[in-house]
Amino acid sequence: MSKKSLPYIIGLPNLGVGLLWAMNLTLIPMLVATFNVSNTKTGLLITMGSFTGIFVQYISGVLSDRSNFKMGKRKPFMLMGTIVTTISMCFLPFAPSYGSLFAIAFIFYFSLNFYQGPYYSLIPETVEESQLGLANGFSKVVSVLGGAFIFIMGPLLWDSTSSLNKNHSLPFFVSAVLGILTVIITLALIKEKKTVRAAAKPAKLAFDFYKYPSAMKLFTAIFFIYLGYGSITPYFVKYCVNNLNLSADTASFSLLLLTITGAIFAYPLGVLSDKIERKTVMLFGAVIFVIAIAAGIFVTGATGLYAVMCLIGIGFIAIQVTSYAILAEVVPPDRLGEFMGIFNFFVSISQFISGLLMGVLLDSIGYKVFFPLSGLWIAIAVIILWASSINKSEKTDFTC
Repeated sequence: MSKKSLPYIIGLPNLGVGLLWAMNLTLIPMLVATFNVSNTKTGLLITMGSFTGIFVQYISGVLSDRSNFKMGKRKPFMLMGTIVTTISMCFLPFAPSYGSLFAIAFIFYFSLNFYQGPYYSLIPETVEESQLGLANGFSKVVSVLGGAFIFIMGPLLWDSTSSLNKNHSLPFFVSAVLGILTVIITLALIKEKKTVRAAAKPAKLAFDFYKYPSAMKLFTAIFFIYLGYGSITPYFVKYCVNNLNLSADTASFSLLLLTITGAIFAYPLGVLSDKIERKTVMLFGAVIFVIAIAAGIFVTGATGLYAVMCLIGIGFIAIQVTSYAILAEVVPPDRLGEFMGIFNFFVSISQFISGLLMGVLLDSIGYKVFFPLSGLWIAIAVIILWASSINKSEKTDFTC
């Protein structure tokens, strides 16, 4: 395997990740709706994705840090998680009741998060630091393509099985095949570096991540960024329909524009982050995000909405392609999986909190808080990034 092809091969599994999480916005809500349950029960099932993300990626990251299989540290956990994810996804459309669907969905979300932690740790451990931005950028491109596939083909496959009076299993089977194939191809072609499988185990588990200032600054900034993002996404379509008097199709198209814009800019922004300071690219993304949110306050029609969503797409993808790479630079290499799990804890808990908080505020105050509150959270992240120095040297400065 040549060094030039590594950033592309290692990015392939993210197609499956993007595809499977996109199901959470389309196919899974459609499946839950077939049981005629309340919005509360629908929301409870769907939020299991964020809930399990709070702790599962940390668990799999810590376990993989401390493993020493012949196959490698990360690959066995990716394989186990992928197999369980695929099996549980295939069982979803056959659930006879809401209760059984909830139980299968919990396993699905748990296993999906389980393999993500080791996978995101494998990327910086496999490619050279000078290609890390390229690898992250390409992985985001394929993630977006996977999501776009589900947004477009998912409903079509659902309708095709519906016309045949089937149980809507076809889109779930297709997604399962695509998801597991990308992981198997990567696992077959990629070899973990021998230094990653060193016999010496990391120090005894200690919740001492607060002793790494640069990592804590990154975690704090990410927490506020995803507070803002998590405030918008669950209620965006309702905001467009109820507050802007736009159709649901118009709102969905604007989300597709966000996705497409992210796909277009992910690769060049990833390459740019290899050439200049990655924090600068991340700060640029956060600033663009704030500008877009501020502009969103004054949007009244579809054209303005499309422009705002394209800007959000640029800003958010700049944050995504740099944040994991920055984390890999500032934490101990032998604890990368653990810190990736902590990183995802901040991502998941912030969206869990903001989704619930925004729901309460929209019910009690109204849609006038929608964009201003989201913009405030991300503005705080901009201040944190602007005022913070993030030093690569920390991964060797502190000895456990």
